[in-house]
Amino acid sequence: MNLLRLFSVFALFLLCLDAKILSYEELKGKPKGFAKDYYINRLINDGNYTKKQILDLSNDVFRKSGLVQKNIDKILPPAQKEDPCNGVGVKNILDANATCQNIRTTIAFSLKLSPQTREQIAQNLAQTHPNKAEILNILNQKNPAKKFADKFLTAHFMALFNASEQDKKEELFSQKFSAEFMDKLYDEKGFSAFLNSLVLERKFDKFRQNFLKITPEKTSQNDAFFLALNAVTLNDEKSAIKFFTRAKDSFERQWQKDNATHWLYLVTRDDEFLTQLSKSKDANIYSLYARDFIKSEPLEVIVPKPNKQKISGFDVSDPFLWQETVLKAKNMTPQQLQEYAKKFYTNESLGAYAYFMQMANGWDEQYFVMPKSVELEDVNIARKSLIFALARQESLFIPAVISTSYALGTMQFMPFLANAIGKKELKIKNFDQDDMFKPDIAYRFANHHLNYLEKFLYHPLFIAYAYNGGIGFTKKLITRDDMFKEGRYEPFLSLELVPVTETRNYGKKVLSNYVIYRSLMGSSIKISTLFESLTLPDLTDKFRK
Repeated sequence: MNLLRLFSVFALFLLCLDAKILSYEELKGKPKGFAKDYYINRLINDGNYTKKQILDLSNDVFRKSGLVQKNIDKILPPAQKEDPCNGVGVKNILDANATCQNIRTTIAFSLKLSPQTREQIAQNLAQTHPNKAEILNILNQKNPAKKFADKFLTAHFMALFNASEQDKKEELFSQKFSAEFMDKLYDEKGFSAFLNSLVLERKFDKFRQNFLKITPEKTSQNDAFFLALNAVTLNDEKSAIKFFTRAKDSFERQWQKDNATHWLYLVTRDDEFLTQLSKSKDANIYSLYARDFIKSEPLEVIVPKPNKQKISGFDVSDPFLWQETVLKAKNMTPQQLQEYAKKFYTNESLGAYAYFMQMANGWDEQYFVMPKSVELEDVNIARKSLIFALARQESLFIPAVISTSYALGTMQFMPFLANAIGKKELKIKNFDQDDMFKPDIAYRFANHHLNYLEKFLYHPLFIAYAYNGGIGFTKKLITRDDMFKEGRYEPFLSLELVPVTETRNYGKKVLSNYVIYRSLMGSSIKISTLFESLTLPDLTDKFRK
C-alpha cells in the first residue's frame, strides 16, 4: 500500500508538469463549447494576448451570458446603447419631455416621487400615454394594491409588491383579494418566481392566504407544488392535499412525482401513499424512505465492474475530446449507443460508459459506478460513499467535464478552490487547475476538502449543501430559527425550503446516492435514521451548539 501511495504521489507530480494555458493559436482551431469558453477565460486571466486576438476569439464564445463574456467585455467594452433619457432622474423628471416621463416612471421609480409630482406627470401624460397616467393616479390612492387587483392589473400588482418596503407590503397587501384576481395573477409572467420567493421566505402570511384561492386544476408541476407548500406553512391541509395531488399528476419526472406523493403521505398519514412510494423504481430519498417501513422489492441499480483498467486511444482527461465524443453520440440510435458504450467499459472511463448506457435506455436505468483509485484505498466506507455520492451528482464520474461556471472534473472543483488547495494547502509542486481533470487528483482534493467540511458538519446532507453552496451559506441556512428545528413536518419542510433551487435538489440527490453507496459497500444505513438526526444539532453540526 505504501508503494502504491508513493507511486500515486509521483504520478500526480508528473501530471502537474503537463498542464498549460492554451495560446490564441492553439485555441483558434478548437470547436465552440464550454471547453473553449473555459480556456479562453484562462487565457484572459493567466496568459498573454492582444486585444485583436480576444476580439477574434469573442466570435467563438459558446455561452454569451457566461463568465468569459464578462471578462471579454472588460477588455473590449461593448458599445453602449444610446439612452435618449440619459440624466433624467427623480429630481428633474418634471423637466423631461413626455416620452422620457413615460419611460422613466416604472412602478419602482414612481414610488420615489412625491404624490404631487406623480399627479403632475399623470396630467402631462393624460393625452399621449393614458395608461401610464392611470397607473400614476392609482399609486396616489390610499391602497393602490387593491385598486390594481380590482382592475386586474396583475403585472403592476406584482411590481408594486416587489418595489415596496417590507412595512408597506404588510400595509398594502395584508387583505383579501378575489379568487378571480388570484387566478389571473397565476397566469401573469413572473408568477412562479414571485410565488417561490414568498413561500421560501415564509413571510406575509395574510397575503399568502390569498394563494389558497387559486384554482388547483389550472396549476401544474412546480407551481402546484409550491402552492401546496404554501398551504402547509399556513396549516391548511385540505388545500395542501389538492395542490400536492395536482403536482403529482402533472410532474413528468418520477422523483418529483415521488416527492409530491411523499408529501401526500405526510399530510394525510395514509399508508397507501407510502406503499406507492415503496414500489417506485426511481432511486430517490422518498422511495428509500418508504422502503424503511414497507417491505418491498429492492431498488434496481447497476454496478458495472470492468476488469480492464485503461481505455485505449482515448484521453479521459481531455475536455475537448469529451465534448466531441458527446456530440458524436447525440444522433445515435439506442442500439448504436449501447455498442458505442462498450468502448468505455474500463475503470478509468466508467463514467462515460454509464452515461452512454443510460442515454441508450432513455435514462431509466440507474448506474452506480465505483471506480478504483489509489487515492481511495485507505478511505473508510462512510467517506468513500460520500465521495462517490458527490461525484455521481457532480459529474457522473466523467473526468473531463466543465460546468457552466467552470467547475472542473470528476469532483467539480472551482478553479479558485482548486488552486487554494493545490498550491497553499497540499503544496503540490507545479500544480495547475487543469490537473482536476485527472481522477486521482480530484479524489485526493475531495478527501482533503471533506476533512475541512467535517470539522463543522457531520451529516451528509449538510456536507452536500456546503460542497455545493459553500460552508458560509450552509451555516447561515441551518442556524435560521425556522430551519431544521423540531416540528410536525420536519425535517421534510426544511428540505423543501432551502432557498437555492440547485442546492436544494443537489442535497436530496447526494443523500440518496450516499445511502445506496453505503449499502453497496456493505455498511447500510437507513435514510429514516439520517432524517431523524437532522433536527439534533449534536449529531449533525458544530454551528448550532
